[in-house]
Amino acid sequence: MIREEFATVNKDSDGKLNLTLLYGSFVLFIYCYFGSYSFFEQTFADVPDLAYWKIIYHHCMNFLLFFCCGLIFIKFVLRRPLRDYGLSFGEKKLSLLFILFAIPFSVLSGVSGAGDEQLRAAYPLVNLHEYGTWQLVLGYYVSYFLYYIGWEFFFRGLLLNASKRKMGVVAAILFTTMISALIHTSIASMGKPMIETLSAIPAGIMFGYVAYKTRSMIPPLIIHTLIGFSTDFFNFIY
Repeated sequence: MIREEFATVNKDSDGKLNLTLLYGSFVLFIYCYFGSYSFFEQTFADVPDLAYWKIIYHHCMNFLLFFCCGLIFIKFVLRRPLRDYGLSFGEKKLSLLFILFAIPFSVLSGVSGAGDEQLRAAYPLVNLHEYGTWQLVLGYYVSYFLYYIGWEFFFRGLLLNASKRKMGVVAAILFTTMISALIHTSIASMGKPMIETLSAIPAGIMFGYVAYKTRSMIPPLIIHTLIGFSTDFFNFIY
């Protein structure tokens, strides 16, 4: 009875998509509970320079869970080429056009964000005045870039490309945007400023569209990094 019911419900489903969504749910669970700032603070409360290292930890956990584990999942569970999930240069000329267009947009985003009190309180994520040695600043920005690699590969690489085959492109973009926007809230113990969470909706749609058109997660990765670094910089000098 149960087997027949399962076969009836499952007859039109996509097995690889089901596996991907199950995998994604598990990875997000680990990320939200064990990759957060609060987990590091509670677990390693005696670490010197806790405010710095909790950010580094969070960024590296994002890279490990979303990118490194994603590579393993695609290669050994889905058994598909990585380029099918956006890990390629795709449409190079179109990618370059999107990136060039994004440069002034990123600067404008950073400048406008510097006028918001909540964003100024949140960024830079590390107090660069306090941790101002070049080694610590470099470590911070390297980890920040690793964070963006993990984020974009998970949402605009793995989830978008896995879901668009069954859902369609528009629904897949909206689906991944919904999840990424929710993670910006306190649900994931991140508690981003409200304006950033709200901005994550149009940004997620834009990043998803760019990834679809270029057949690559690299352009949205670069654009997202430009916006993030610009926000840090202009809030730092404001």
